[in-house]
Amino acid sequence: MIIVTGCHGPDLDGVACMIAYSELLNIQGTVSESVYSGELDLETAFVKPDSKFVLVDTANPDIIDSSIPVDSITKVFDHRQLVFTNRFSNAELHIELVGSCATLIAEEFQKNDVIPSQNTSIYLYSAIIFSTINFQNAVTTDRDIQAAKWLFSLSGLDENYKNKLFSAKSKISSSNLYEILSQDFSAKTLSETRVGIAQIEMVGISRMEGDLRESLEKALKKLKDDYSLKYIFFNGIDVIEGYSLFVTIDPDSLDIFSSILEIPELEYSHKYSPIVMRKQIWPKVEAYLSTHLQKTPK
Repeated sequence: MIIVTGCHGPDLDGVACMIAYSELLNIQGTVSESVYSGELDLETAFVKPDSKFVLVDTANPDIIDSSIPVDSITKVFDHRQLVFTNRFSNAELHIELVGSCATLIAEEFQKNDVIPSQNTSIYLYSAIIFSTINFQNAVTTDRDIQAAKWLFSLSGLDENYKNKLFSAKSKISSSNLYEILSQDFSAKTLSETRVGIAQIEMVGISRMEGDLRESLEKALKKLKDDYSLKYIFFNGIDVIEGYSLFVTIDPDSLDIFSSILEIPELEYSHKYSPIVMRKQIWPKVEAYLSTHLQKTPK
């Protein structure tokens, strides 16, 4: 049995990759199942001595289910610069800097001359479009574009689907903002310092400076407390206008992210163009903290 899984609370990219890679393995004759942390009973797999794991859209063992033995992970697919490959002693690593992990999984189908189902094509296509912000993201590669074109041809979707996809993520109000931020929140301990970055991709991110400003501040303060963070940062991405909105809620976070991002004029809210993704910010945070704050307590 091969279990395909990823981090806690996976985003669209992670979910699409789990579903798709599990489908590919099953088509090739390897019994496989996709598992989202917290949704299915992972312990069921551990009673089988031949159970192995494939990780998708993450190469950080600290954010996967704690029940998974790291030495049972046989493959890792990820597209981020900040990875922990030295901790996967038995894994075949597929770490490549593309815009979406779904691109890597789509290429696995192509390498093996396998056509994904329509449902899986829709998942993978959606993940690429969303992760690359419809190819506006600076980390977008030609591989992402070509994979998306291939998947779109298999999906049966129309061109208006992309607008519907982004609009679905934009139905945000003061009552659900904290929940939405929590679903895709990222927190790490780097150089003994707890840091968190919240990110939302939506139409009309300027609302975070307008009617949602107070709710955003409250949500970030709660996340900072919930995760015992020293620093917290918000990266809001406007998928239509093509810019990032940075928001901080305390002077310490403002000062450190001003240095990390090399924006001397960074204020409590700051528009930045072109789009910057969280996956691009994390390596800068790690590099800065390892140099400047090695002895900072948790």
